[in-house]
Amino acid sequence: MHRGVRARAHVASSDPAAIAKAVAELPGGRDELVLVLVAEHGAPDPAALVRQLNRTERTFLGGLFPAVVVAGERHDQGALILGLPMLVEPVVVPELHRPQSFALPAALAAPAAHKPTAVVLVDGLTAGISPFLQAVYHQLGNRVSYWGGGAGSLGLARGPCLFTREGALQGAAAIALTALPSRLGVRHGWRELKGPYVVTRSRRNVIVELNWKSALTLYQAAVEHDVGTPLSIERLFQVSPAYPFGLRKEGHEVVVRDPIAPGEGGTLVCVGDVPENAVLSILKGDPEGLVAAAGRAAGDACAERPPAFRHCLLADCVSRAVYLGQRFPEELAAITTALRRGLGAPGSAPDGMLTLGEISSAGLGTLEFFNKTSVVAVVHDH
Repeated sequence: MHRGVRARAHVASSDPAAIAKAVAELPGGRDELVLVLVAEHGAPDPAALVRQLNRTERTFLGGLFPAVVVAGERHDQGALILGLPMLVEPVVVPELHRPQSFALPAALAAPAAHKPTAVVLVDGLTAGISPFLQAVYHQLGNRVSYWGGGAGSLGLARGPCLFTREGALQGAAAIALTALPSRLGVRHGWRELKGPYVVTRSRRNVIVELNWKSALTLYQAAVEHDVGTPLSIERLFQVSPAYPFGLRKEGHEVVVRDPIAPGEGGTLVCVGDVPENAVLSILKGDPEGLVAAAGRAAGDACAERPPAFRHCLLADCVSRAVYLGQRFPEELAAITTALRRGLGAPGSAPDGMLTLGEISSAGLGTLEFFNKTSVVAVVHDH
């Protein structure tokens, strides 16, 4: 049963002043972290939004996403605003594409009496996300739970897509620590179609060779065989949302990687890094399997019913929405039904965003960047 204050607002307008007004009026004070999740359609210039938000004197972390989810419904315009008790202000790590070492502030790495939740947002179209997450996990480990995702445009246009009080950010990441614990669920519902293959050459998020062959050539041949007809490159990437890769993890569900574009010289550009010598397969799904998996993710997040919850957070891959099309509301409904059943709260429903990659520590024992996956977090009181 829900207790306490659940600070949430939905602004239908994308006007920076309207969003800032809602942030200023949100319950709580300077000890609250305000998540500002903005749908990209009609979204304001991030720098202009930061100027307005800084006038509120609230601590905020936010991003531009293909869409937001409010009370279990998708919105392609406007903003979702959530308040969470804050342990540490957001920490920004710039230029993820450059190999670097960094140390998180001691306050962020300090153990807490109750296992807190780290909210992690990244530019979903930059390279270097996996090394960043590995470094974060090396410093924080399993002393916290992790939830978040990749910001950016569905059209894959590059630009500033994250923001904090420091300004608008591109190619960066930000992490903030909230004072409340959470329970997590991660599922995707894709199944193996063909493989396995060995990644014999790669450059971060670009697959160069599979089994010592051109990655694009091998992938195209496999998809054409399943489709039953030759495909142009343009047509291949129209159907590619139905044929992601699955990185094999010993003893765990595969981690999905989304091929989004052809690269130079017969390479494949993916959302998220693909390490050399990794073993992967080509996956395929069906709407019923994906919808059921999303419901199971929500069920996992509330398998041990908390005595009181604050938020049901959802990071759901936008490519799932593209693949499901008009059936995507069924996925949100499955998540909502599972949350209400698991939490015993008829009014509970997910809030969050459609992402370019999802972040969680559930299921694998480490911190991972997923694609085409549903990540649900039930944030609860101690």
